[in-house]
Amino acid sequence: MDHGNMLHTEWNTSYIVLSYVIASLASYVSLELAGRAGQSFKSTASRFWLIAQALVLGYGIWAMHFVGMLAYQVDAAASFSVGLTVFSGLIAVAMIYPALRLLHGGPLTPARLGSAAALAGLGIVVMHYTGMAAYQLPGTEAQIVWFPLIASVLIAVGASAVAFYLFRLLSSTWAERQPRLTLAGVKAGAGLVMGGAVIGMHYTGMAALQYRVVDELKVGLASSGVDTSLLALLVGVVSFLLIGLAVTSILMDAGRSSGDLGEMDFTSAAD
Repeated sequence: MDHGNMLHTEWNTSYIVLSYVIASLASYVSLELAGRAGQSFKSTASRFWLIAQALVLGYGIWAMHFVGMLAYQVDAAASFSVGLTVFSGLIAVAMIYPALRLLHGGPLTPARLGSAAALAGLGIVVMHYTGMAAYQLPGTEAQIVWFPLIASVLIAVGASAVAFYLFRLLSSTWAERQPRLTLAGVKAGAGLVMGGAVIGMHYTGMAALQYRVVDELKVGLASSGVDTSLLALLVGVVSFLLIGLAVTSILMDAGRSSGDLGEMDFTSAAD
């Protein structure tokens, strides 16, 4: 390989930090939603919370991925295929939901956990590399580096397994017995760890592709490429709005639950 013709790249630290914040927040909120979804989906409310969990987690992972792509600064006229970019986001949500249904479809066994994690991990990997295929650099040729590619797949499945175990734990009777402050601390810590695992998979996957210049005339100038600051702002705002909507729904549900308990206590006392 002629490394002298490799495309010069840099990393934008601000975007890396933003990608971690989005991944961690999405992970934390998905943990909150897991506790409300429970392990039985016979009621409309449980199905609603499960869909919400899949949407928040799937979109959060995709948003982290997209911002992480913007952190990859190249001295070339980069652009994105809109169709592939949108498709990659749909893949993330579409694969997370059946994986969650499989996870909660019966008693937690190693086989069930492994199958659900493999399905979710596959969805994350397909989303990631579809998103990278949407990243267009005219005049370059993408080259695969196999070690980080294989590592990214293993990280995706492993991170999914840890996340799914936590989802089941937080929707079990164990969680019901924990003090509220302890449970909040567990969720916050788990969210930070899950966020780190998600971005670890992404940036490992980024290292799996390197770009070699094959036609300098087509490479162009970076100033004529996509406006990364505008895209990062747009994805960031939408991400925080979605997460904020999910948090609002959680708080409203908690308020209704507290009101119902208060009414039950009052009725019992009157009797």
